[in-house]
Amino acid sequence: MPYDERSINELYESAEITPMGIQLEVNAEIFTTIYNLLSNMRSEEGIQQEDEKRLLHLWQKTVRAMAKVELRKGHGISMEKQIEMLKEAYAIETKYTADQLFSSVSSSKLTKEELEEVRRFSAEEMNTLFNSVIWPAMIKGKTGAQENPTAFIIAGQPGSGKTRMSSVIIDDYDGDIIQSMSDNFRGFHPRAKEVFQKYGRYCTYFSTKEGKYLSDLAMRKAAEEKYHILQEGSLDDSAHTMALISYLKEKGYTICVLLRACPKKDSWKAIHQLYLQQRLKAPGLSRLISKEQHDKACLSFLSATNDLIDQNLMDRLIIKSPKGLLYDSDDMPTERVSDVLSKRIGK
Repeated sequence: MPYDERSINELYESAEITPMGIQLEVNAEIFTTIYNLLSNMRSEEGIQQEDEKRLLHLWQKTVRAMAKVELRKGHGISMEKQIEMLKEAYAIETKYTADQLFSSVSSSKLTKEELEEVRRFSAEEMNTLFNSVIWPAMIKGKTGAQENPTAFIIAGQPGSGKTRMSSVIIDDYDGDIIQSMSDNFRGFHPRAKEVFQKYGRYCTYFSTKEGKYLSDLAMRKAAEEKYHILQEGSLDDSAHTMALISYLKEKGYTICVLLRACPKKDSWKAIHQLYLQQRLKAPGLSRLISKEQHDKACLSFLSATNDLIDQNLMDRLIIKSPKGLLYDSDDMPTERVSDVLSKRIGK
């Protein structure tokens, strides 16, 4: 089992100092990653549909609870129940493969050269993986050819709570929306079997470059087939984001941009809370950015927001803090967007 008595005690202790939304955010990523792992090996391992359905159920239950917490309409899921759900996910994962997520990663560190080799991919092999494995998994239970497709672009600095905002939209659409965020592709790899046989795991070595490549493929494929779309980001490349918005407008999409206004001291704290939850629950997913990277992302987010406003291609703009709504363009607000954001982020 993934948790011994000591780790269970640590989980209960962490729950007392970690916001419920952050606890659930980490759980949702675990369930998504295991679902992706199974999808990646479906052709060879004879994955049972019932196991995939159970993982999807665990994810849906978690997202629904996270949405209620975000809206201040629920208290989340008890740690006892969380552990029960995580143990079930572990049992499903290890039914088909050696554990990728729950065990310590200390013995799996690679040299710089080995890591570069694992993360190397060609456009051809990634496109093949996307079309044959990833896209079919993404559209299960979802409806394309929407008459009035909507794209939600959620942006904020790392740790601000974008995923918790996303949970509300996912729940509102009952999951019938394509989530093209780069982290949602963790668990997929074009050479998964080869890397696993050589290094014992591959989820740990998922790269930002790989995630962004797959995110773009998913966004454009979803737009071509008129699915509703949900995308998250920190606006670290505003030109790229604006190009995607222009593309979606050309495809007939209604664009709703949601910005997360969160004091940078709070988002920096949340990054460490997320990291602690990852280390305790699934070390194979744990990752941490530096203070310098975080503060740089805060500044670039504010700057990129001004670029988005100047582009003026969105149909609606909403700003929310962790405590609730701050701005909605449909309400004809008089305050400037830049003032609303800078006032909160700078705290």
